Amino acid sequence: MKKTVLAALLPAMLVAGAAQAATVYQGEDGSNIDVYGRLGFNVNDRDNNPDDSKFVGQFDGRLGLGGSQTVNDKVSVIGWAEYQVGAAEGKNEGSDLSARYVWAGVDASEYGKITGGRVASGLIMSTDIADVFSLSDVTLARQAGLVNKNATQVFRQDDTLQYQNSFGALDVSAAYILGNNVKDYETKNGYNLAARYTIDMGNAGKLAPVVSYQQNNADNGRSDNVDKYDFWSVGTRYYLNDLMLGAVYSEDEVTYKGQENSQDKVYELTAVYDVNADWVLRAGYRNLENTGGDETKYKDTTVEAQYKMTDRSSIFTSYVFRDGDNGTGNIWGDWNNAEEDYVNVGLRYEF
Repeated sequence: MKKTVLAALLPAMLVAGAAQAATVYQGEDGSNIDVYGRLGFNVNDRDNNPDDSKFVGQFDGRLGLGGSQTVNDKVSVIGWAEYQVGAAEGKNEGSDLSARYVWAGVDASEYGKITGGRVASGLIMSTDIADVFSLSDVTLARQAGLVNKNATQVFRQDDTLQYQNSFGALDVSAAYILGNNVKDYETKNGYNLAARYTIDMGNAGKLAPVVSYQQNNADNGRSDNVDKYDFWSVGTRYYLNDLMLGAVYSEDEVTYKGQENSQDKVYELTAVYDVNADWVLRAGYRNLENTGGDETKYKDTTVEAQYKMTDRSSIFTSYVFRDGDNGTGNIWGDWNNAEEDYVNVGLRYEF
């Protein structure tokens, strides 16, 4: 029988939505087609102008389609396309329908999986340690978009050819990023690597340390003097019964020609506790400091509660205490004000 490595690779599911995807077709040979959707609405006072604070509404919709086609008992052709509808992802502004993941590839069972396109990068093994809240931003590799504009976040970028596999408790990922000709953001090439090892400690729980690295080289013809981009991180998750703890440290640096480099140093701590079948509590602390760039500092404390009305429908409420500094011009803009607290209440339905 065909062995699928997809689920074993990343429990958080590298294919966004796959954890809740519904199979709409199942062939006798094992081929299948899956559909995933998410609809949500958030109300928050995450205001661009702190002198005119007000609550705003934000719709959040996602739709994904993919699956696999069996070649033989070891090999399948696989693919996934997922789009975000009407959401304010900074690198996709101006588009009502923006691609989150669009890739195709081959799953060769125990020999691994090769995918190409806007893939779900193995770097998500690191970013997911901190990305546990309903409305928050991944600060790890925050500056990736300064070198490669199509990298909405470092784990979602175009022109990527990626290999993934699992060897017992070890999950690995390696990718080559081909160049692009995005105007004023030309990228020559790049690569990334990530690895995670899950340690089963019996009654003492499980520990899952992760390391990751990425480098992007800018095209020599760029007018902004950018030369290259480097990112690395080390972190871990710890699981004990209904409690999950996370800690991750990362640095990313944009190297310029003839001017000071811009470097972020970030550490994040997270905790998730499943109180019972209905309630989940989350808390976290984030510390980011930039030198040589926008001089931004994030010092965020987040608390959140989730109530599960069904297995796939939830109400979230969170509060973010912010004690940072916007520096000389936050690259994320005023919408992510490092100095202003905000509250969020949201409803999410997945199918």
